Order: sequence, then C-alpha cells, then structure tokens
Amino acid sequence: MQRSKTGAWIGGAVVVALLMVVASWMLLISPVLASASDTAVQAEQTRQSNVALQTKVKRLAEQFTHLDEYKSQLAGLRTEVPTDAEISAYLRAVDSLAVANSVTVTDLSPGVPSAFVPVAPVATGSGDATVDATTAQEEGTDETAAAPAAPAPAAAAPAGMVDVPLAMTVVGEYDHVLAFVQALQTTPGRLFVLNTFNGTGQTDAEPSAGRPATKVGDLEITLSGFLYVLPEVQTGAVAPADPAVTPPALPAPVPGKNPLVPVG
Repeated sequence: MQRSKTGAWIGGAVVVALLMVVASWMLLISPVLASASDTAVQAEQTRQSNVALQTKVKRLAEQFTHLDEYKSQLAGLRTEVPTDAEISAYLRAVDSLAVANSVTVTDLSPGVPSAFVPVAPVATGSGDATVDATTAQEEGTDETAAAPAAPAPAAAAPAGMVDVPLAMTVVGEYDHVLAFVQALQTTPGRLFVLNTFNGTGQTDAEPSAGRPATKVGDLEITLSGFLYVLPEVQTGAVAPADPAVTPPALPAPVPGKNPLVPVG
C-alpha cells in the first residue's frame, strides 16, 4: 500500500515537472530563441546593407576623382543644348558656315518651340507576323502566327526640354552645298538634327531678290531640322513678371540690309 502511494507521488511529480518544462519552453525559452533568430536575420540584413553602402561609397569616391572631366563634358553638352534658345547666336554661326563654304543662305526661318517628345523605336518583325498570319488564314492551316512584338517604350525626356524647328534654303555650287550641310551637322557647337532634305538643280540665272547668280550644275536645297533647349531646373519659386514693367524695345531693322547674305 505504501509503495502504491509512493508511485503515485512520483508519477505526479514527473507530470508536474513535464508541465513546468513545457511552460518554461512556451513562456521563456521559445520567445528567446525566436528573438535570437530575428536578431540574426536583422544582423545579416544590416551586414548586407553595409556592404552595399561601402560599394556605393567606393564608387562615388572613384567618380569624384573624375569630377573635373565630368564638368568639362557637361560644359560641352551645355554648348550643344543650351539653357536658352539663343537663336541670334545660331543664325550668326550658320552665316559663318555659309561664308566658309561659299554658299548663300536665302531663307532661314526658326519655328515655334514645343515640348520635346522622344520617338519610340519601331518594333521589328511585326510586318512578317502579319504576312504569316494572312498566309495561314488563306491556306486554311491551323498554325497560329506569333503576335506582333509590342513597340519598345520611348526613353523619358529631361523635364522642360524643348525643340526649336528650323528651316533654311541654301544656294551654291554642288560640292559647296554638300560641304555646308556636312559642316552644319558636324562642326562643334550647337546641336542641329537634320530632319528633311530636298535639292533642286539650277540653271543659268542672274542674281535677284537676295539670290546669287547661278549656273547649270548649281544646287538649291531646302532643309529642316531641330535645335534643342534644356532650361535649368528651377529649385525655388519663380517671381511672377511685373505687368507694370515695360519690356525692352527690339532693335529696328536696317533698311536694305539682308542679314542672311554672306559678306564678301
């Protein structure tokens, strides 16, 4: 009888001990292990973040050594795409190129600036897919033509960038006119992107109305293209224009002077 009571006490003590162990695991040990696991994960994430930051700092430090080179490149780009239209300066540059290449600019007409919109590249293969689909339909086959590829998205333009249309007409000897067009696109300075180009052969003619004398074999071209402008980004509020302030008067044209005819 005594042995039965002792066994019951021992069994009860074992059960209580097991319950205490389970309670300790649930209330103390398990939360600590979970917290330790979370801490280890956070420590690894912090380590990876530090490695990425060190790589970025190293790259920036290396780029900083080329700061003067980047400034020089930016200055060159700012010459090609300035912050203002600077049409008068460009007209003088065109006149200088005309003189250097012995041609005459008979017309030079800037257009109205507008917001620059990049043109998305044309997707290749869409025409072939259409032809294949038509052929399969006519032949009654079960082949399914591949869907035409979606056009690639256009690159985003810098904020505030505008293009200025520009059309001009040039007359001169054939070789001189072609050299002028080449110089117009390659001479360092303002960026000009040629858009259209049309040429007409000339006959023997006397000078008239700003046009030079021409002979058989001379060439007259009419071309158009774009200049580009990228204003500085405004970081603060811009003061509104005062309506009471009178704008400066524009200079009056000189009677009988054609600024587009080269002097020589």
